[in-house]
Amino acid sequence: MKYKHLTREQRYAIYLGRQKGETLEMIARSIGVHKSTVSREIKRNSTPSGKYVWNKAHDMAESRRCHTPGNRGLDDVLQWRIIQLIKNEQWSPRQISGRLRLEGINVSHEAIYGLIRKDESGELASHCRNEN
Repeated sequence: MKYKHLTREQRYAIYLGRQKGETLEMIARSIGVHKSTVSREIKRNSTPSGKYVWNKAHDMAESRRCHTPGNRGLDDVLQWRIIQLIKNEQWSPRQISGRLRLEGINVSHEAIYGLIRKDESGELASHCRNEN
């Protein structure tokens, strides 16, 4: 199951449910989410005075979403460098990640493994050192 963000319409339904005095469970059932989702939404996106205003809640959530780093991927130059380290030096993803970290570049070994898995030819995997 993939995580989905609440929509404007769902936030409006939460607002209306709160106005009517409905329970979190009733609100959650009406918009098709778990009651804990509604609880977290209200807690995260209420105004400082504690009121839940749907359009302000939506703006707050979108603002947080825009400022989250997320998975940005590896730029082309960095990918090329990682591929060269795998092919020419036969370094493991952990070694590459550690070396780049010393240079101030944060790339997880998992991101490097992802690059290896995407290589359909299997060439990167054949050059990659096994870590046991």
